[in-house]
Amino acid sequence: MNHSSAIELGQIDSLISAAGVDGTRSILEAFQRSTTDLLKLLSDGVEDGALEDAYRTAHAVKGSAANVGAQLLAETAAAIEKACRSGDAASAAAKLADAQSHFDLFCVHFEAHLAQF
Repeated sequence: MNHSSAIELGQIDSLISAAGVDGTRSILEAFQRSTTDLLKLLSDGVEDGALEDAYRTAHAVKGSAANVGAQLLAETAAAIEKACRSGDAASAAAKLADAQSHFDLFCVHFEAHLAQF
């Protein structure tokens, strides 16, 4: 997987321009905390068959991921959202590990990009 597919550097650079490096680091930390919680809720919802709740949680992950430039995570959350909306718990469950790995990868790349400033 290449660096550019995991992370939308233009979005991060926009955050840095608006908030500065320290502000952007704070945004990343808040994103990491909230997304960690949301991914747990998402996993629990899918596993429990609460697909309407999981749909809303996937939607929240998709939006916050897009806001910080986590492109692959946003795309995976959208796929989970679609699966939950259509009642396909197996498909949603199959994508949960990808969502977690895309989140982890994004955080590593985001930190590396911030370190350049």
